[in-house]
Amino acid sequence: MEKATAARFFGQAAIWGASFTFIKFALEEFSPNQLVLFRLILGAATLAVIIVFTGRSFKLTSKAWFHVAVSSIFANVVPYLLLSYGELHASAGLAGVLIGGTPLVTLFISTLALRDEPATGRKVTGFVLGFLGVSLVVSPWKVEGSSLLGALACFGAATSYAVGYAYVGRFLSPLKVDPITLGANQLVAAAILLALAVPFFTWPPIESVSAIPLLSLLYLGVLASGFANILYFRLIQDVGASTASAVDYVVPVFAVLFGAVLLLEPLSWNVIVGGAVILIGMAIAEGRISSSAFSQASSGKVNNS
Repeated sequence: MEKATAARFFGQAAIWGASFTFIKFALEEFSPNQLVLFRLILGAATLAVIIVFTGRSFKLTSKAWFHVAVSSIFANVVPYLLLSYGELHASAGLAGVLIGGTPLVTLFISTLALRDEPATGRKVTGFVLGFLGVSLVVSPWKVEGSSLLGALACFGAATSYAVGYAYVGRFLSPLKVDPITLGANQLVAAAILLALAVPFFTWPPIESVSAIPLLSLLYLGVLASGFANILYFRLIQDVGASTASAVDYVVPVFAVLFGAVLLLEPLSWNVIVGGAVILIGMAIAEGRISSSAFSQASSGKVNNS
């Protein structure tokens, strides 16, 4: 992975890592439906402003726009709704570890749908290690207050994200369209689709909004949906769907680090060890470390000659 690509990879992970906490804050005064719709509108508006000021084109061919609309269902509408509902009944930590399953599901789907992204032994080994690292970082067994319904909703979001990665890799990446144009159109499509479904949702009145939920909503819309969507499309174009999805292994690490810095939450041993396991898994998946060499190192059989 090149330096610029790695910067986009970890930048997206950092933005998404903070989003679980901000979803919790925003849900204090917004319903899940309101949160997702406002988030999509803010994200679309952010990218539209960037397009205007940079002189880019907003237009897509009818074929590209169709695929953008379909991908918006799996990458935005469904997972955003499921995560918002899921975090009403599950902890942010549990949501993080379940979203950490996205790369493994993406690898499976990509193997079936994308001929140029086979599930090699190296990738499988690296991705399994990555998921184990996520589990260590989040340690969901230590967290109380989560229900089966909430967990299923969060895992449903992970599965939807995986389908979105594979769909974009199969139908949109080959078109080589500017990521900002793709991102803006996808968020517009997602906002329109969700707005059409508004009459079927419960829509409680918003009487007043305090600063923290409002700022959380702005973060989720402008950064976690707007700017992160640009990184999302660019990464899939650069490294493929399965490798791009590995960002969801690093997301929980940043979520914990943000908690330590902003909320003064303690960093325990499992965070450090889990983070190291994630990085080793990613290195194996990318071929920077061979799985056989890692096995030998783990058993103390590395030849130092």
